[in-house]
Amino acid sequence: MKVIRSFGVIGVACVLGASPADAQSSPPKPQISDATKAKAAETHSNPDALVLQDFTKRIEAYMAIHKAAAKDSLPIKETKNPGDIKAAQLALAAKIRAARANARAGDILTPEIRNKFRRLVYPELKGKAGRETRENLTEDVKEKDEGQPKKMTYKVNAPYPEGNALPTTPPNILAALPPLPEELEYRIVEKNLILRDVQANIIVDFIPNAIQ
Repeated sequence: MKVIRSFGVIGVACVLGASPADAQSSPPKPQISDATKAKAAETHSNPDALVLQDFTKRIEAYMAIHKAAAKDSLPIKETKNPGDIKAAQLALAAKIRAARANARAGDILTPEIRNKFRRLVYPELKGKAGRETRENLTEDVKEKDEGQPKKMTYKVNAPYPEGNALPTTPPNILAALPPLPEELEYRIVEKNLILRDVQANIIVDFIPNAIQ
């Protein structure tokens, strides 16, 4: 976030009783595509509702790929042998990558879906509760990372670095976002929101700077 060094602005923030960070932040403005606007007008629907419906359809399309890849793989949950679990995970990840070899960032989390998610998360980061949420995210990573964590590669189909912490997504943020199938999860790393395939341990898609 750009730091504003104007003493006048900081003074206003203090008078109003808000922290400089609170005074400088503003909610993301809605960004709805012309296609969505046209469909909303045609069907007399709420544009935001159509954006979330689009997200659900894209998740369903991914899950069809996941389930097809998992069909002939060793069920990860049916073995307790670490070696078998790792082998099954790698095999599943390889099949998913092959099935969506041309996948790119934004295929699932499109620009307007990203914008909608940022707007859903924004209220959870305001005020005292918001500061606590930010602090919990930072503290969670510090507590779970031992030594120097591996550098994250924010790329679709990339593996989540083995040994890195999987920060717990705060409950209030999870409640604000659309629910996911049990095979997928949201994770927030370095202010970026990751859509992760739990069983394959791969990044399905991501939102840069979801936490603003």
